[in-house]
Amino acid sequence: MRNSFDYKRRATVNSMTSAFDATASSFERFRLLPSGVPERIRSAIHTAARITATARVLDVGAGTGRIGRAFIEAGDFYIGVDMSLAMLQEFRAGSNRGFLAQADGCQLPFREGAFDIVLFMHVLSGARDGRALLNEARRVLRPGGVVAVGHTVAPETGIDEQLKRQLRLVLNEMGINWHRPRDPRREALAWLESAATRYVHLQAASWNVSASAREFLQRHRSGARFATLPVGVREQALQKLSAWAEKNFASLDASSDEQRSFELDIFEF
Repeated sequence: MRNSFDYKRRATVNSMTSAFDATASSFERFRLLPSGVPERIRSAIHTAARITATARVLDVGAGTGRIGRAFIEAGDFYIGVDMSLAMLQEFRAGSNRGFLAQADGCQLPFREGAFDIVLFMHVLSGARDGRALLNEARRVLRPGGVVAVGHTVAPETGIDEQLKRQLRLVLNEMGINWHRPRDPRREALAWLESAATRYVHLQAASWNVSASAREFLQRHRSGARFATLPVGVREQALQKLSAWAEKNFASLDASSDEQRSFELDIFEF
């Protein structure tokens, strides 16, 4: 039974890795954080972790380095790991410092207690085995170290959130049981809080954007999880979503000024 489970898990991991590989070159085009935000994220984590100097940082799911580069530039001993080699190659193209490794977050190649901080930035909402990730994070974390979980928050009534909800409805109608990203993140946060000796929730940064349905549709085409769906399913879903957006927003290019924020949940162990 375990062999069957391991096979299915490897198949899922390989599918997701291939999807991230395929979207790596365009990943930051629609996902780059505003100037200064990664630095504020790093500062907020260090302050909450009560670390006044540089730190030993492990970034699980480092991707293209849009957040990790701030830790490198500040002088932290930084190691970024990701299953996608193409993502790490994009990271390396933008920074020749720091250490990068292609590795499974559920089986980290590091000794116990090696790090002061373990980062999960935009990772837990899409994790297939969140408990294994968190157990490994705790294993490589030193006593008194922190796990920092971060994600971007958009207003519930904004264009992005409306389109996400509608896309899930469209896919469900097509027979695709689409994931709810908040569910695995909430479960992971609850488990971390139950085990932590100290917990801090804070907003590291906020900024304004001009959102449109067209920008969402273009960005979603390069979404790694969305890319695991068959091409025909993706195109049909986007066509249905585009028609819904034109009806409800009058135009795909109709813009809405929205405030985004980056929120952190920090757990000390």
